Amino acid sequence: MRVAKLYMAGIASYLPEPFPADRAVAMGLYDETEWKNSGWTGAAVAGAISAPEMAVGAARRALARSGHRADEVALLLHASAFDQGPDLWSPQHYVLRHALGTAVPAMEVRQGCNGALAGMELAHGYLSAGPDRVAALVTAADNFGTSRMDRWRYQSGVNTNRGSIFGDAGTAVVMSSREGFARVKAMNSTSLPEFEEMNRPAGPLFPPAVTLDGPIDLSGRLREFTRRFPDAAAAAKQALHNTRTELGLRTIAEAGLTPADIVRVTHVLSGGEEYIRSVLGPMGIDPGRGMLEFGRDVGHMSVNDHLAALTHLVETRQVAEGDHILMINNGVGVSVSAAVIEITCLPSWATGSPQPYEETK
Repeated sequence: MRVAKLYMAGIASYLPEPFPADRAVAMGLYDETEWKNSGWTGAAVAGAISAPEMAVGAARRALARSGHRADEVALLLHASAFDQGPDLWSPQHYVLRHALGTAVPAMEVRQGCNGALAGMELAHGYLSAGPDRVAALVTAADNFGTSRMDRWRYQSGVNTNRGSIFGDAGTAVVMSSREGFARVKAMNSTSLPEFEEMNRPAGPLFPPAVTLDGPIDLSGRLREFTRRFPDAAAAAKQALHNTRTELGLRTIAEAGLTPADIVRVTHVLSGGEEYIRSVLGPMGIDPGRGMLEFGRDVGHMSVNDHLAALTHLVETRQVAEGDHILMINNGVGVSVSAAVIEITCLPSWATGSPQPYEETK
């Protein structure tokens, strides 16, 4: 879908210091063979700070960079994939209270790793509904440092071209109907709900203690699905590949561009080039336009990959006015999203180097 009058006014990341992958191997946390095959050099580890607190830190900086006042933000959307805090608690209202201090609607977006891009699309719909709605704040955050999740082995034993580890982060973007450093030219999303079972453990859905009373074994779920339904697993892999490619190409075309016009691409972060090639190659985009070097040091940061990558590109001035960026993502469910943005100017906070980690704490 072509998009009119939607801008990114401010963007920011809360990136904890990366924990070296080789040190995790030496400590017995990470399998050495998987490490050598994957290409990861580290994972951002937040320690005791919660995901909503990281979101607040990113949100405050994004708002300060945006040129908008807090009272101009008409909606807050908070995306996450993992635990945010106590059960039956609303992290989105915590973020609203501490980042904006206003009483606007605040809602949680649960689209797995697709949450931030989904939030951007929902923000567009909300801002389009009335002329008095100027801006929306989209935040995202996850901290995987609990006993329920093994960040170094959560995908162990799964046959994939992107052996993965989890990193922690918080990110935020202020979407504006007025102005910004980037303009959203097109965005689309779709679902492949017939494959939701890939991430669902065998057994009844109720009571939920089947997943709440112990560690989350994501790789075990996928291995079991593949064992029970080998044809469906193969079909799911191909369907995701085809859908992601079609959605990306359609979004590029709706932006009035060709793949040759895409200068950089944000995607699910990977430690190696093989996965990036499998995503960008079918669209005719050079894998070198992806985010390999940035991603391999911080891990797959779930809902944060895209906003963190875009923040990095702008802060380090790896993009320039007039450049077009494709954001292409898939998440559990299966959901697929794509967006094309154009850099309209390099803001004053694009200093040429990334914001130091310690300044975000």
